[in-house]
Amino acid sequence: MSIFKPKEVKQIDYVDTEHGPIYNFFYSFWTHILQMMGANALLVIFNLPMLFISYVFTIYILPQINQVFIVENFVKFMQDSGITGNADLGNDIGNEAAYQLYFLLVFYCVMMLLSTCLFCIGPFQAGFNQLYRNLRRGNGIYFFEDFKQGMRENLKQSIIVMLVGIIVTTAILTSIAFYINTGTRWGTLLAVVFCVLMVLFMLVQNIVYQLMVSRSLSTINLYRNAAIFVLLKFGPCLGIIGVQVLILVIVPFALILSTTYLALGIYVFLYMFIAIAFVQYLVAFFTGGLLHQYMPAPSEDSEEDGETEE
Repeated sequence: MSIFKPKEVKQIDYVDTEHGPIYNFFYSFWTHILQMMGANALLVIFNLPMLFISYVFTIYILPQINQVFIVENFVKFMQDSGITGNADLGNDIGNEAAYQLYFLLVFYCVMMLLSTCLFCIGPFQAGFNQLYRNLRRGNGIYFFEDFKQGMRENLKQSIIVMLVGIIVTTAILTSIAFYINTGTRWGTLLAVVFCVLMVLFMLVQNIVYQLMVSRSLSTINLYRNAAIFVLLKFGPCLGIIGVQVLILVIVPFALILSTTYLALGIYVFLYMFIAIAFVQYLVAFFTGGLLHQYMPAPSEDSEEDGETEE
């Protein structure tokens, strides 16, 4: 597995083989597993400032959605429900176990915001998507050189997309909190609608970052094309969302609730080295197929799509 670029950089967005796209995705991911693990770890490290912002946002927004997520109310709720500590962690029944579980759930929400590109540092995310783009095209990579290229060429636009992600996420979650607390049937229905919009926006935001490094488009057109792609391929997009929910929601939540050292270790390992890169590369690979089908790059002048050959 070479980490260096060939002299001729391929501009084709989807590498067609005798195998189908599912096989190609897993083969590509496994072939570049060490690079993916490195990207995953660096993504978390580089986003430490955004993790802090996400933490502050999470402990603010959760109580707005439900008062049980005020830490004191959460502890009381756990005690009243008869939830006990876990002997493997040395927790006593009562406050200690409840406080630990509360902050694990907060950390879980924080990592969700990061891994779905809702709260992330935009230029860094553009850099990582540059790596994903080159790998899905079948090009080798200079890891840090390509990363810096993605940041440099998309600096202003990635900052705008980052701000859009934070603002829209805040607006949607605030709306969910407002409508769910009305206590009416219509309020509950509207809260569900905004939950669906939240899930769809997660996918759109991921596609936007990949479009950004693959085509030269205005920010408005990035979002317009990403939304159109979701509508055109709604069925496959539901499958992508299902994989995201499984890897980023269900599995981590089950591991956290188990509160054993082994489960927590697996949880940390997955988020630190595998899970984030896997779901983001999945969206990047999927987006490559859409670009190949609906927005093919110019065959002669590759610079028209906003990329520089080396």
